Amino acid sequence: MTASITTKSTLISSIISGILSLLIFATLRFYAQWFNDSQLNILFGGYLFSWLFILSLTCISNAEMLIFGPDFQAKLVPEIILCLSLTAAAAGVVHRVCATTSIMFSLVGLYFINRISSKYYNNAVIAVDAPLRKSGKKFK
Repeated sequence: MTASITTKSTLISSIISGILSLLIFATLRFYAQWFNDSQLNILFGGYLFSWLFILSLTCISNAEMLIFGPDFQAKLVPEIILCLSLTAAAAGVVHRVCATTSIMFSLVGLYFINRISSKYYNNAVIAVDAPLRKSGKKFK
């Protein structure tokens, strides 16, 4: 019963974050001219594009949890780099500085997501000593 609830909540979270990321992208593309008005608007655009990164990473990670099992975690190389590069490319279409600030805001958001995730899903790793030889030295 619990696995069914977890699967449903993961599916709903993936769908909602995917829809919201598409909505943010469409809105930012539609109002792209507004971000060229002032420097504060450009920084705000980078901040909004960082939310695109967080939502797309959530969508992809939850979809992978549905496919590969509930213990699957997003890794740096395929998922995070892919979402970060797609976000930077989408922000670069709006404004160059939006791309730079979105990377900065995205990395800050990723740091806090990692802190929250390690707080709630911390899996303690038990250190095991290497077996001793007869001479009393450890294996190399």
